[in-house]
Amino acid sequence: MRTKYKIFMTFIITLIGLLIIVEVGYVNFLKEEEQTMAMINVLEGLSINYLNGNQVKTNEDTYEINFSITNSLDSEQYYSIKLQDVEASDDVTYKLISKEEIFPNIEDNIKQKTIKNQIKIEAFKTQSYTLIFYNSSKLDLNASLKIEKEVVDNSLKSFVLKNNQIVTDNADGLVETTTDEGSVYYFKGNVANNYVSLANKLWRIVRINADGTVSMVLDDLLEEESAFFDSNESESTAFNESTIYSYLTSWYDVNLKDYDHYIANSKYCTDDNAQIEEEGVIYYLPEQRIFNEQSPVVSCPGTMVSAKIALMTADDVLLAGSYLNKEDITRDWWTMTLNKKDNKVNYYITANNNGLNKDIAESDKKGIRPVITIIKKLNTSGDGSIDNPYMLTTM
Repeated sequence: MRTKYKIFMTFIITLIGLLIIVEVGYVNFLKEEEQTMAMINVLEGLSINYLNGNQVKTNEDTYEINFSITNSLDSEQYYSIKLQDVEASDDVTYKLISKEEIFPNIEDNIKQKTIKNQIKIEAFKTQSYTLIFYNSSKLDLNASLKIEKEVVDNSLKSFVLKNNQIVTDNADGLVETTTDEGSVYYFKGNVANNYVSLANKLWRIVRINADGTVSMVLDDLLEEESAFFDSNESESTAFNESTIYSYLTSWYDVNLKDYDHYIANSKYCTDDNAQIEEEGVIYYLPEQRIFNEQSPVVSCPGTMVSAKIALMTADDVLLAGSYLNKEDITRDWWTMTLNKKDNKVNYYITANNNGLNKDIAESDKKGIRPVITIIKKLNTSGDGSIDNPYMLTTM
């Protein structure tokens, strides 16, 4: 009886052991099956099909993940391919193969977790990939693949910031300064990558405004000259009441009206705050700031006027420097900036290739160099060079 009991107990223990082994094996099988199971994720119109899962857990010398991405939307989209939760030895590498040859194969060390950014996929298209891991040491490799949808900013501001490193105000290039409204960027000195082509005309970027709009000046003068005020019995300093503003708006209607939806109704500065009066002559703030101190400002210390087209300020010209100079510009051209009023006559500051001039009577005829401001929401191409200027299209 005792012998039968021992045999029975041995059988039970053996059976339990076999069940445990089967259960452990089954759990491991489920884990492996889960790892290699096909799965589909959807990201706002992008369907990601992981044909054998998105998890890597292996000590084999090579391992592949096959996946595809489909754009079900009626417009192009962008996405990135990344690795996360990486646990691997330093010698593990990977290769991403684009089956449609969207770009050349990418090879890198697994420490580089961002495999590819800003991949464009056209409407209703599918792009397929194989990602191969090379684990020569055959140590444990753990990682997961992640596809992220990207919103790509193709605005002019974004392109300018991507193509330029910020410099100090003592160097030539793109300078950043802070105002109450936020960061403002302006080009200074000998720069050659701030060209924009619009309306079959070449422009130079002056600044990126705090609201993301971009102000730019025509690369040349208009053919005709104009007085700032032909007659000014009211002694007005209001830019939108001036002769030159009337001329600019007429030129705008002829040359830029088709691009009106590209151009912001922006604020421009007339610095008409008086500083001092001596013997009946009123001297405005720029007289001291521009000519005595040579300390131009980005913000406006005077009256702001809303307009679709205007002129540079004397501060803008002083900040910009040499990129405004051209050999074929041989005439003075108006800025918006007053420097004094004498005997009821306004006197303005003009610019030329040699710098700034003051005490120019409002009735004098001088050259015109229009300024416009581009809205934020425009697509951009080009690199800003004179041979490949920035080109703008609607989003």
